[in-house]
Amino acid sequence: MKKIMMIAAMMLMSIGAFAQEGSMAVGAHLGYAGYGDGYSPLGLGARFQYEFVENIRGEIDGNYWFKKNDVGLWDANLNFHYLFPIAEDIKVYPLLGLTFMGTHGLDDNETALGFNIGAGAEYYLQSNLKLSLDIKYQNAKKTETISYTFAGQTVSQDVDILKANGPVFQLGIAYVF
Repeated sequence: MKKIMMIAAMMLMSIGAFAQEGSMAVGAHLGYAGYGDGYSPLGLGARFQYEFVENIRGEIDGNYWFKKNDVGLWDANLNFHYLFPIAEDIKVYPLLGLTFMGTHGLDDNETALGFNIGAGAEYYLQSNLKLSLDIKYQNAKKTETISYTFAGQTVSQDVDILKANGPVFQLGIAYVF
């Protein structure tokens, strides 16, 4: 986990190295994840965005997914957007990124690395305040092989220890500076 966080920090520092000038935004969002298998949680999150080249933006965001059946998730994401202005106050963008996800509420918490792919839109209420809606497919899974003996035969089976595959919807607000 420390290695992944170090890589993410180095990536963010390299983004800043190429920046001449760009807008930044910080915000919060509400989310719903449709992971299936009886686990479709609500969550809260925060994000930081930096437009390091015109119309190309990097984003770090994190979510805390509330517990359901005594198990919850958290995730940290590094996403990239290409902004398409479609009106004076409206932009749409495709979204592509990495997710690092973990469980909370268990005795033995698990983590997994995955990806995000989706799209979003933002509407500027004022020059420094915007609303956003992101819809993405998030895929993170950790599988382990278990073996057991049944009727004198050893049987091996893959079991999903952590599985978060499905659509994620986020509605947010951000301050632009």
